Amino acid sequence: MSRAASPLPRATSPAALEWKKRADQWLGVPAGALLATGRAVARGVSRLLGRPAAPRTPPDDVRHVVVAKLWGIGNLAMVLPLVAAVRRRHPAARITFLTLERNRALLAGQPALDALVTVRDHGIGAPLLDLWRAARRLSREEVDLFVDCEQFLTAAGLVGRLAGARFTVGFATPRQRRPGLHDRTVPCTGDRHMALGFAALFAAAGVPTEGVASHEIALEPDAVRAVAQRFAATLPRPWVVLHPGSGDNFPGRRWPQERFAALGARVTAEFGGTLFVSGGSAEAPLVDELVATLAGHGVAATPLAGTLRLPELVAFLARADLVVSNDTGPVHLAAAVRTPVVAFYGPNSPRLYGPLGDGHHALYRPLPCSPCLTNQNGKSSRCELPLCIRRIAVDEAWQAVRAQLRLRHAPHVDALRTAPR
Repeated sequence: MSRAASPLPRATSPAALEWKKRADQWLGVPAGALLATGRAVARGVSRLLGRPAAPRTPPDDVRHVVVAKLWGIGNLAMVLPLVAAVRRRHPAARITFLTLERNRALLAGQPALDALVTVRDHGIGAPLLDLWRAARRLSREEVDLFVDCEQFLTAAGLVGRLAGARFTVGFATPRQRRPGLHDRTVPCTGDRHMALGFAALFAAAGVPTEGVASHEIALEPDAVRAVAQRFAATLPRPWVVLHPGSGDNFPGRRWPQERFAALGARVTAEFGGTLFVSGGSAEAPLVDELVATLAGHGVAATPLAGTLRLPELVAFLARADLVVSNDTGPVHLAAAVRTPVVAFYGPNSPRLYGPLGDGHHALYRPLPCSPCLTNQNGKSSRCELPLCIRRIAVDEAWQAVRAQLRLRHAPHVDALRTAPR
């Protein structure tokens, strides 16, 4: 297969991502404070003139809603069902999603959305220019409700303020200084799953969330057809996907490559089937390394780095029997299409970001210093020796994988999973 397109969007290097986080704080915190001061002065003047401001509550006459989530493919799987809830609450409203350009392919096929506004994330100048353009565009389009789903970045909240949104909602995250960005805030802490945090955020925006799915992604019909054509239904089952990367944030989340290979060899020895190794284009060397290591065990695997569009990856995961992954986006993409997951945690906690739904295994052996990646510290860690994730042994992972495959690798299950969706 040629590497013509990336299953996961082109990644920013970890160092570049850290600089962007710092730039967001250096520029965004003073700007947010300035906006907060301006709003406080305006309220004070209104009181002096005998025109106190009305209580800040979500409007009922909503004609345009903007939902913002920049980074985090896994987060999108948790936010999208809530966007559908917005549609039910405000059926006549236009719904716009503000996100990174790299997420366009995934979101373009989601039925609840009317429009996308995207921001490039490479370099410094392009993101700043795109954020300014987004604010100007949304200002012209008159936003009634702005839901900022960022846990620690200020960029999206600033766009909502500069766009003059009538009512904005966002997270109040400890140790993340984001004053004045929102009319109403919701605590963002590490003691509940992020899906529950997003649900509370939308509830604060006046959107009922009772009974809303915690994670869900609509399959793009063209992607389903493309996957069915590319991957023959006659390929031996089970289909097991190994994902050795960790996106563009903190490589310390990666379970060791040699353990992925040993696990893959055990899968093939007992169950046969077909192994795939997924990753973004930037992770192609990592994917190729694992494929080569598996070959050293006498096991063949198909590399997927750069061979599928992101919607096609989701459609492919929907047909897989099991995904074995580090704590990163494909965990939540697979869970959102009801494919079982075995996932490795350590720097991050499964309590906050574990796979949602039944039939998943989150393997976690924390040290006293774990988790070190939190929303409170901007998902930044200086750890150079992530012993927490290395404490997860191959035997432990194998028990989880074996249990899943014994449950699912049956003739009637194979027939269901090979049928086009």
